[in-house]
Amino acid sequence: MEKGTSGIPFIYNLFPSLLGPVDHWTPHVERAVEMGFNWLFINPIHLTGASGSLYAIRDYFRFSPVFFPYDAFEAQKARFASFVGKCRETGAEVMVDLVINHTAYDNPLTREHRDWYKLNADGSIKNPGAADDKAPGGHVVWGDLSEIDNEHSADRNHLWEYWWKVVDMFLSCGVRGFRCDAAYQIPNDLWRMLIGRARERHPECAFFAETLGCPMEQTIDLACAGHDFVFNSGKWWDYRADWFVEQARAGAGRIKSICFPESHDTERLAAEWDRDLDRIKQHYLFSALISSGTLLLIGFEYGFMRKPHVVHTNAHDYEGANYDLTDYIRSVNALKRAHRVFAEDNRVERMDVGDDAVLAIRKTTLDDKEAGLLVFNRTGRPVEVDLADLARRLGVPAYRATEAANVKLPERAQRLRLNRYGAAAFRIY
Repeated sequence: MEKGTSGIPFIYNLFPSLLGPVDHWTPHVERAVEMGFNWLFINPIHLTGASGSLYAIRDYFRFSPVFFPYDAFEAQKARFASFVGKCRETGAEVMVDLVINHTAYDNPLTREHRDWYKLNADGSIKNPGAADDKAPGGHVVWGDLSEIDNEHSADRNHLWEYWWKVVDMFLSCGVRGFRCDAAYQIPNDLWRMLIGRARERHPECAFFAETLGCPMEQTIDLACAGHDFVFNSGKWWDYRADWFVEQARAGAGRIKSICFPESHDTERLAAEWDRDLDRIKQHYLFSALISSGTLLLIGFEYGFMRKPHVVHTNAHDYEGANYDLTDYIRSVNALKRAHRVFAEDNRVERMDVGDDAVLAIRKTTLDDKEAGLLVFNRTGRPVEVDLADLARRLGVPAYRATEAANVKLPERAQRLRLNRYGAAAFRIY
């Protein structure tokens, strides 16, 4: 299996609060690697502020005692570096969250470097916020956070050097990947500086921009600033609307994106779809094969029902298995690894197969050397697809479309049967 920093990113999100101390993490790393993942993404492990949120960082140069009990920081660093080394030996690189858009409101920097922060008209430090349809007025404000002014701070040079020290600290622990939180809210010149310096030290370093909700052109700008990958919005596609195909076409050849069936910011798919295995498996196949990379949140493979909470979740919230999808996930990941057409943000086209119940997506590599087909039953009833007619619509010889399918077909099969919410993937040529 290729190393995480070279090739396809198969990312397993090891949400640390669900596991407790770092000594408890290794068995989950081993399971992730067995399923075909080559990156371990770990949410923030820093010392948190009074709210206790993982994303409200009080001190960037101390780790949370929840994960590194009782140790001084140098000892914490050594234990984390040891974990990173074990991950690499097992077959996975480690990616951490890089949160530089805001700090906890009680971070000492708010007193020591007030000019690093955005201020309100009354001189108070600004709390960041975001659009939220569920919040009063359609906007939510995070009162436990203070917003950094990375672009216009009067002391910008020292501020940016501080962020470099954070990146360098993680590099010294062996980390080779950064998931850049709210990347679109950070000046691209700052990203160019951080990414450039990191690659001077370690050319294989990879940066992943969190871009959900930001316009495509801004997403492309982040790629131009040096980010290797961005995250796309495929998780929210209903398999019917035009927007996802339009976004995929706009990004083809310009970005490399990561799709996911759920994340720590979303509801669990098992809860959302009442443990409907057919729909859940279908969405993982889509998420894994539609884009350059894929991300899986810990517990998806076992049907965990509770959404992780950045404040309240702890190791007692680790759930028992409702089912076991590890073999299925392994097989889909292997299919992605075997065919470049399923590991690239490339040309995407919806195909008419004569049945509204069926969504068929043709993917073609940017160099035209490979083509593939994703087929989804959008309904809760079985459907059949005429393979000869499908081959004609694809412009390939009959039966060619059955090559390398992830469903078993009899020799010279005439029809492809998809059970309720079934899914199949084919290499066409």
